[in-house]
Amino acid sequence: MLEIIKYDENMHKSIWDNFVKSSNNGTIFHLREFLNYHQSRQFNDCSFIFKEKDKIQGLFSGAIVNNILHSHPGASFGGFVHNDLSFEISNQMIDMLITEAQNKKLNEIVIIPTPFVYYQNYHEVIEYCLYNKGFKDIEYYISSFVDLDNNLIEQMHSRKKRYIKKFENQVKVKLSEDLDSFYPILIENKKKHNATPTHSLDELKLLINKFPDQIKLLLTFKDDKVIGGALNFITNNHTCILFYNMIDYDYQNMQIASIQIYESLKWAKENNLRFFDIGVSQIYDNDLIIPHASLINFKEQFGSKTMIRKVMKLKL
Repeated sequence: MLEIIKYDENMHKSIWDNFVKSSNNGTIFHLREFLNYHQSRQFNDCSFIFKEKDKIQGLFSGAIVNNILHSHPGASFGGFVHNDLSFEISNQMIDMLITEAQNKKLNEIVIIPTPFVYYQNYHEVIEYCLYNKGFKDIEYYISSFVDLDNNLIEQMHSRKKRYIKKFENQVKVKLSEDLDSFYPILIENKKKHNATPTHSLDELKLLINKFPDQIKLLLTFKDDKVIGGALNFITNNHTCILFYNMIDYDYQNMQIASIQIYESLKWAKENNLRFFDIGVSQIYDNDLIIPHASLINFKEQFGSKTMIRKVMKLKL
């Protein structure tokens, strides 16, 4: 019989992380070691473990925010982590989650499912069951990924190849741990879009210290000056996401953003990864989410394909 167990940091941390690492769709964003990095933000954690006898069938990574059970706000995506689930178990897990939220008198459940490229073997049973239980899509984003099994040069647009070839010998891109040089560029880039970085400098340092083999910073130098950087997260054993790709705008005519993506793609391929997630591309007009056409085109010039990131909600 399936049972639902409230996550307890003192009791469950190691078994949680071990399951994530061996699961079908778990990523760095589901690990407790990652979710616990926040220094300035405290979350009312509300995560669950689903067990049948002594076997874990799945996890739900979440927190309560404004009386809503939300995929953990400390991560890019979340929802259920699982292996090869049956339709019956999937339905039971969702029913149990809904009951827990109702018992807590919460207003809604919001889930940001893990996109398909992060699956070892793609399996849509959970998503189907979520729709069948009344979850609706409330946000829909276009995201871009590159299949690293393909030849990186051959799949790039000819114009992009010319631009990179023209400028790549004028700069040097290399792995670095110098976040202090990168972070001011990140802040200035975000200011241009009236935004702030997702992570503080101290949080990034903490994350790199926790995950030195999975979070890598590539810095771009013009002579001895740092003029850009790309921060990549290896998310599981076959995927990577470009979390930040930032440039000093005094050098934007040198195609720094393109060079950093190309170098990141090469680095990911050398590390035997399969998919490289370049991220979502949208702008906002009040409540409307509008695809950022020029940014999508920019990513397509690297041979990227489209996948969907979505947010699902159930009103209780």
